[in-house]
Amino acid sequence: MKVLPQLQNLLITACLGLMLMCSAGRVEACVEGLAWGMPLEQVTTHMGEGQTVNEQRSGRYVTRDVFLDRLPVSQATFEVDPEKGLTNLAYEFAIDDMTEVLAGLRARHGPPLSTSLEYDSHNDQVWVWNTGEDLITAVKTESDSKQAFLISYRPSRLKPETL
Repeated sequence: MKVLPQLQNLLITACLGLMLMCSAGRVEACVEGLAWGMPLEQVTTHMGEGQTVNEQRSGRYVTRDVFLDRLPVSQATFEVDPEKGLTNLAYEFAIDDMTEVLAGLRARHGPPLSTSLEYDSHNDQVWVWNTGEDLITAVKTESDSKQAFLISYRPSRLKPETL
């Protein structure tokens, strides 16, 4: 049955997409220098002087070849609502930087919740941290000869201490 693994992949992708699209109130973001609720001008200034920021669709912006601290980021995607400000943030790193990024997140926030999914010629690994302020999702995806590593941030809607 090849349909079941494909359906599972679709469901997981949809859940990750929903996690990226959700937003909450204004709090400090995990990425130093940014805060949830910041207006577009402040976010673009943080991305770097002279960086081209392209609007993909209403409220979603993309910039390429930026740095997160001293690590190069091939693409940064962020969503800014005109009234709520910064609501979502995602960075795409080179696969070679994955170990350093995951080690940094683990050192800062402790061990993540993690899972792996394998089907046909596709393999995904997902790590999730809920810091109480942010929900951080790291995804490594491999299919055939293509690999990608993405970190996304959004405000957490559930404080771990309330569970």
